[in-house]
Order: sequence, then structure tokens, then C-alpha cells
Amino acid sequence: METHSLPPAAADRRESLVRQVSDELVRVAFRDSIVGSVVGSLIAALLAGILTTALPTLAVGVWLGVALAVNFARVGLWIWFRREPMRAVTPWNWSAFVVTSALAGLLWGASAWFFYPVVPPEYQTAIVLVLAGLTTGAARLLVPVPAANLGYLYLSVVPLMMRFLTANAPAPVNLGLGFMSVLYLVYMTIAAIQQYRTLAGTLRLGYENAALVRSLGDEVARRQLVEVDLRAASENAQAANRAKSEFLATMSHEIRTPMNGFIGMLQLLHDSADMTPRQLEMVRVASASANALHDLLNDVLDFSRIEAGRLELEHVPFELRGLVDAVATAMRPRAEAAGLVLRVDLPTDAPVLWLGDPTRVRQVLLNLLSNAIKFTPEGEVRLAVRVLGDAAAARPGESCMLEFAVSDTGIGMDAATQARLFRPFTQADSSMSRRYGGTGLGLAISRKLAGAMRGDIVVESAPNHGSIFRFTVQLVVAAAPAPKDEADGPLPRLSGRVLLVEDDATNRQVMGLYLQRLGLRFEVAENGASAVAQAGVGEWDVILMDCQLPDLDGIEATRLIRTRRPGDRPPIIAVTANVRASNREACLAAGMSHFLTKPVRLRDLAAALQACLPAPR
Repeated sequence: METHSLPPAAADRRESLVRQVSDELVRVAFRDSIVGSVVGSLIAALLAGILTTALPTLAVGVWLGVALAVNFARVGLWIWFRREPMRAVTPWNWSAFVVTSALAGLLWGASAWFFYPVVPPEYQTAIVLVLAGLTTGAARLLVPVPAANLGYLYLSVVPLMMRFLTANAPAPVNLGLGFMSVLYLVYMTIAAIQQYRTLAGTLRLGYENAALVRSLGDEVARRQLVEVDLRAASENAQAANRAKSEFLATMSHEIRTPMNGFIGMLQLLHDSADMTPRQLEMVRVASASANALHDLLNDVLDFSRIEAGRLELEHVPFELRGLVDAVATAMRPRAEAAGLVLRVDLPTDAPVLWLGDPTRVRQVLLNLLSNAIKFTPEGEVRLAVRVLGDAAAARPGESCMLEFAVSDTGIGMDAATQARLFRPFTQADSSMSRRYGGTGLGLAISRKLAGAMRGDIVVESAPNHGSIFRFTVQLVVAAAPAPKDEADGPLPRLSGRVLLVEDDATNRQVMGLYLQRLGLRFEVAENGASAVAQAGVGEWDVILMDCQLPDLDGIEATRLIRTRRPGDRPPIIAVTANVRASNREACLAAGMSHFLTKPVRLRDLAAALQACLPAPR
């Protein structure tokens, strides 16, 4: 068998490094030994003074004299070694250190062996405490030399342990103490070995680093220049990220604020009863365009969050069939408008309830189905769901992989197109964007969302033979019932008095119409200072607080309201165009009860208000 050895120069360097580390360990042990010797002598004298009240003075005196002699010898070794700190370590001085340490431990063990059985219990307690303290302290001081450390430990503790195990009565107590001594020895042995390895590794690393610094001395200046450049690049990147975050936050606020107005008005207009079919169709088109703009904004923000690693996922119970049916219901009109058939296959043996993020699962499915419909001129689009593994055997609390396969009979794509399919802002080619529209963000976000949910999206396709997108996600089977989705039910009729805090005239009008639609009375405050003043003099069942107000923002206004009315805490619902998690946390920390993002949907507002207000009589 062929063997490989280090080159002579490398072997010499390795041997030199090992020698340096071992010598330095002994030097460290010698330098620290003075503490153990002095403290050991003092404790020996104190223990001897205690024991002379219960034992013959001669026996205790002999033991103390030998103990002091050993400790004085250790002090002498320390003085001798200190005269020349970098003295070469030899087998003689190493052996002297190990032997004197072992003798010190043996003397403490002798105190336990000879004195423990013949003294009263309170003296026995003193002996045990002294041995425990000394061995624990010595374990730190003798770490550099394992032979000395373990010799001191075993020669100190084993005699006492034997006394415990061989004592006549009371047997349960002594046996328990004996076994605890065994465990103590095992623990201290493991700790001593680990600490030695850590210290030796640290010293070895130090010597290696020193050698590396010496060998790379000529590179120091260049590396410093590189560090300066890297620091500048890092600062520039951080500044760019901050600027991007601020831009996205500002863009989100500036776009969501007017969107709240026209989406809200379109929703109210759509629900009015005095519209012709032609007008209703125009409103539907306008609403679809508004929702598309809203989805685009959310896609951009989602992509930014994913890139920054700040995507937060929910872990809530939901019904799989309800989610799939809702997605199919939302996409079926688009499929039918394109002359396509949308089919759904859901296994009957799949668990009903799951724990996960239904919003993100729905988002991915909507993206995949939207793409399938967009690129399928005729035929059908199919959504097939299955549990990978034995669906019937899945139990609550178990994690399972679900697969959602979206297949179509569309135009398909070649391998080159598939390779760039999930890149952001990319479509099959530029003609696709011109013909079918879209930003090319949907699939990139969908795949990242799938990855965040411990799944993936893979594609199978060929030109003119359609495509299959397989979306997998790791979910947990749930036992608790999922919350009911009342999105299609009638709006609740509420009662109460609301303080609406909003500086934008359009949004005041929209929110006012929403509140009237829900049967609520309200008054308006146009800035934070007015909100604080009106909250202090009126009786309010709930306060709707815009977060970005002139002069005094909504968060600070909430703090003032909570401070001035500590005993009366009407619910305060945040209404904001800032969707960052830090803003949500700041709102809740200020004392707000709920959080709504613009554009505010009527049903979302109704749900938040219904949670805060008592049911009407």
C-alpha cells in the first residue's frame, strides 16, 4: 500500500510546532502553580486547626508538616523556573512538576482516608467541601499538564470515594456519596481533557498565526489596502441597500396611498345597485387593473424581502381543499375567458387540515396558474395535488411533502428557456414580454417562496407539447380546525363610534364610506395632534389611526393617547402604507391593537372592526 509523508521541511515545521506548544504548556503550568501552592498551604493550615479539636494534635501536625513541605517544594520549583521564563522544558522539570502535584493530591487524599472515618459529621463535611473546592480549583491551574491534573484529581478524590463505598452505616447515604464521587471523577476527567485540548489548540493556533504573519510579512501592506477597498465597497453596498430599502418604503407608501382611494371607490361602486351591465363591466376591468398594479407592487416588495432574507412565513391551520377551491374559483373566469378548461384533481385520502402559510401557497399557485393560462392558446390547464408518500398514514403533527402540479397544453419551451426561466425580470425572450406582458418576477418569487417553505419548483416542458410545473412544499398535518373563510359572506352590521384619523382627503372619503356601509358613526381628525385632542374628550369605541401624519405621526399619537388615558383603552387600529415588519412591530409596541395595510379592503376593515367592537343588539 502506498504511503504519503510530509516533505522534510514541512515535517520539521510540524515537529517544531508540537515542541513549542508542549513547552509553552509546561511554562504556563509552572507560572500558575504559585497560586495553588500558596492557597493549598493556607487551606491545609486552616483544616489542621479545625481537625485538632477532634483528633490528636500529633497526627494532624505530621500531616500538616508533610503538606507544607510539598507545597514549599512546589514554590521552590516556581521560583527556580521564574528566574528564566523561557527556560527549555526538560524531562526533569516536567517530571518534578508532575510528581509534586501528585504528592499534593496524595496528601489531600490521605486526609480523607485517615481523618474522615474518625471525626464527627460536621468535620466530615468540612473535609468533603475542602476536597471538592481544591480539586475544582486545581483543575483550572493544572490544565496545561494533564498528567499532573489527573494525578492530583484521582489521588485526592479516590481515597474519599473508597471511604464512602466501604463505610458501614448509614449505607444509602455513603453509597450515594460514593457513586456521586465516581460521577464527579468522570466529569472532572472529561472537563480536564477538553480544557487541555482547547488550551493546546489555542496555543497551536497562536504559533501558527505567528508563523503565518512572519511568512506573509511582505503581504501585510497589500492586504491592508485590500481591506480598505473592501470596507469602502461594503459601506457602499450597505448605503445602496439602505437607499433601496428607503426607496421601496417610500414607493410603497406613495403608491399605496392613492391606490387605497381608487381601489376603495371601485369596490364601493361595484357594490352599488344603480349600475347598468355596461358600467359594471367597466368597473370590473378597472378593478382588475388596479388589483394587477397592487399585485405588481407586492411582487416587488416580496422580491426585496426575499433578497434581504427578511421574508416571514406564517404557521397557521388551513383547509387544503378550501385553499385549492378558492384558487380555482379565482382563476376559472380567466381560463374561461381564454377559451380554456381549468381542471382540479385533489386526492380524497389527503388530510383535511394543514399547518403552514396558506397565503404564500396561494400566491405561488396563482402565479403558476396565471402563467399556464397566459401561455396556453387552447386546450386545458390542470392543477393536480398529491401527498408524496402515504397520505392515509399521515398523522397530526407529522411533516409531509405536498406536490401541486400545474400542467397545460400550451406552447411549451426548450431547455435553454427553462434554464433562465426562474431568473428575476426574465421571460422566454423579449417577444414574450411584448406579446403576453408581465415583469418576469412571478416565477422567480414563486421559486424563492417554495424554497422558504422547504420545497422547490421544477419544470418539465418541450416546445409545442405544453409544460408541467411541479411545486412542492413541506407542511405539517394539523389537528385543530382551520378558521372559516367568510370572504364571500354578507358584510356584518356593526354599531359604535369611530374616530377616523387620516390626513389624505381621498382616503378620508373612502374610509368614511366604508364605515357608513358597515353602519358605524364616525368623526374625523386630520392630523396626530387633533387625534390626541379628540381622543381625550370623546368616548370612542375604536380609533382608526393612519401612521404617517403631518407634524405628529400616528405611532407617537398612539403613545400619547395611551399615556393620557391609561384606564380607558379603546382599540386603535393602525392603517398604514408601510408594510415593513419593523413598522408593524413599532405600531404594536406603541399600543395599537390591529394592523391594516393600504389599500384597505372593505372586508379586511370589517373583520378588524368586528374583532374590536361588541356585536350589535
